[in-house]
Parts: sequence; C-alpha cells; structure tokens
Amino acid sequence: MIQVELWGQKKKLESPPPSTNPFLEDEPAPEMEELAAEKGDLDQPKKPKVPDNPFHGIVSKCFEPHLYVYIESQDKNLGELIDRFVADFKAQGPPKPNTDEGGAVLPSCADLFVYYKKCMVQCSQLSTGEPMIALTTIFQKYLREYAWKILSGNLPKTTSSGGGLTISSLLKEKEGSEVAKFTLEELCLICSILSTAEYCLATTQQLEEKLKEKVDVSLIERINLTGEMDTFSTVISSSIQLLVQDLDAACDPALTAMSKMQWQNVEHVGDQSPYVTSVILHIKQNVPIIRDNLASTRKYFTQFCIKFANSFIPKFITHLFKCKPISMVGAEQVRNW
Repeated sequence: MIQVELWGQKKKLESPPPSTNPFLEDEPAPEMEELAAEKGDLDQPKKPKVPDNPFHGIVSKCFEPHLYVYIESQDKNLGELIDRFVADFKAQGPPKPNTDEGGAVLPSCADLFVYYKKCMVQCSQLSTGEPMIALTTIFQKYLREYAWKILSGNLPKTTSSGGGLTISSLLKEKEGSEVAKFTLEELCLICSILSTAEYCLATTQQLEEKLKEKVDVSLIERINLTGEMDTFSTVISSSIQLLVQDLDAACDPALTAMSKMQWQNVEHVGDQSPYVTSVILHIKQNVPIIRDNLASTRKYFTQFCIKFANSFIPKFITHLFKCKPISMVGAEQVRNW
C-alpha cells in the first residue's frame, strides 16, 4: 500500500511530490530509448530498419467484442476498492493532529491511481480501441465516487454558533469555548481532504494524458476527464469555504457585542476592548493550524486568508456603523486594537 507523505513539510510544494504520482513513473519514452541505442551503437554498422508488421494487432482485434468481460470485472473490482476505502476511513478515523499524518494526502487516493495505471496498461496490451474508451468511462465513474464518498462525504458539517454573547461573556471567554467551532481534529481533516483533492486533480490530469497516449489516434477526442477535474476543484473550494465560515462565525459574537455596547457613555480610553481580544484569540487559534496543515499547498492557504479578509472586513465595517451614537472618547476606544 503506497503511503503519500506531505504532512510536516514546511517547504513550498505546489503539487504532490512526483514520486507519489504513478503516471510520472512510466518507462522512458521511445525517443529517449532510440537516442540511447544510437549512442551505444555509434561504432557499429547501422542495420536497415525493419518495416512495420502489417499483421500486427489483427488477431487481438478479434477478441475486442469480448473484452466487455474484462471491463465489467474492473468495474466490480473498483467498486469493491471504493467500499474498502470507505470502511477503512470509518475504522481508522481522520488523520490525528500534531503527528506526521495531519494534513497528509489520504493514502487511499494513491492506491486508487496505482490500480488505475495497472488497469490502463493491461487494457492497452489487449486493445487500444473501444475497450479503452469503456475503461475510461469506468475510471470517470469511480473518480466521482471517490470525490463524493471519501472526500466530500467526510467534510465536517457546519454548526450554528450561540450568537448571544455580551461584553461580560466575552471577558469570561476561555479558549473560544463559548463559540461553536470546528475542533482541532476537524480542522486537520478539512485540510487533509483539501490536500487530497489537489493531489487527485493533478493526477487526474496526468491520467487523461496517459490515456490519450495509449488509445488509437482516432479515439483521442473521446478521452475527456474535465468533469472529474472540476469535481475535485469543487471539493477544494468547499474545503476552503468551510475553513473561512468557521473562523468567520467564531468572530461574529464579538462583533455583535461591539455593536451593542453603549459607546456614547464611554468616559475614558482603556486597554484593548474585549471584542478585539476575542477576535484575535480566534484568529490565533485557527490560522496557525491551517497554515501548518496546508504547508504543502501554500497557494490554498493564501486563498483562505484572502477569502477570510474579504468576508470579515465588510462585516466589521457594517457592525462599526451600528455603534452609533458614539462619543469622541468612545471612538478612540473602538479603534484601540
């Protein structure tokens, strides 16, 4: 079982390491083999090139109408493989935080693509015609199932926050306990699913290219995995949106408490306001966890930061206008971050 290790890497990696992508581990290209052969035979007389065999593939084409048996077998095997992935995830649970597993690409996706490569190579040895198109359809089916059952199906569900916090309750707030938030384990799981979806997106593109290389030239246009790549992109977007919504909702009670305070009665400027302390607390809790778990997919951590800022800042300005009426001293306290 191939394990894909990305968790704990602090360096910037825009895509999974090449060694984990089975479609980047193929044998050398024919052109490279020819160059190597020519280099080794410089001192030997060149032999005339043997003409292509006109009978090549004639016998195997007789069996193409019966290869549906092989395709149906792979359909069944892949269905059982997806079911095993689901059962394994339920049995083993999500990646544990603060270990090398946290934020990792789920190993099941590498196993899936390794099996895909095996099927593709086997089928291309039997036929590069219609059976390859039928196998591609099977691949598409189980890429979607993997995205739905393993990735989207295991994303945590959002919960509504308590909402009715006051300044006094904010003063008592300990470690964000009064706000419904994702747990550390859930944050790590979301990041792991996001990283896995990115891996699947990149590897599906490689799979499409390899299928086009294997299939007959006349059938290349029928190989299209764009829909499946879009599905994984949707999983990535959903994961980022969950992370943004969680932090955004955690900050809402503080903003509500800020807008309900009688700012016109403030007589002197004091220390940092409780709502400011609360917002900073939630940001300091969530952002480092997300940053560390998305160390291998830094561009998506950047997207998370941008989306959160685009959501929080307009909301903060809206609540700021709700603070009216406000005195000069109150205005000084409001801006005391």
